[in-house]
Amino acid sequence: MALAKVHTQAARCAERVRILPHYAAHAWLLPLNRRELALALRIMLRALADAESGAPDSVELHLLDDAAVSAANRRFMNCMGPTNVLSFPGGEDLPGILLLSLDTLARECLLYGQEPAEHALRLLAHGMGHLAGLDHGPAMDRVCAACFDAARQALRV
Repeated sequence: MALAKVHTQAARCAERVRILPHYAAHAWLLPLNRRELALALRIMLRALADAESGAPDSVELHLLDDAAVSAANRRFMNCMGPTNVLSFPGGEDLPGILLLSLDTLARECLLYGQEPAEHALRLLAHGMGHLAGLDHGPAMDRVCAACFDAARQALRV
């Protein structure tokens, strides 16, 4: 798909994506700018819709530090410590919500030797799979791969 066509399709969904940076001091850890993140999320929403995977109507991405993600992980998942991404499916009038830890993203890139932009897209694709109502397994892997590949191609990461 031509990049211009991707941008046109993504622009139609612009109001469906919100990015909320909560920790400006950690912004330097983010390997993609907000415009690129918004485009990636719009592309992933489209990939979910194309896969008929129960795509949410909209998504909010909250950029957090480990402390905030750890608190959410404890409160909502009954798990201790930070994690890379948490997903909360929306409802009829509520967007799906992704919480992304910038600290964990940076740490995992160093730990696993992954390129930061690519790893960020993988984490977002994983979160989007959960927003579509999927649990870990082959179906989730296929949907995550479709989301990741579409976003990576659009951003040329």
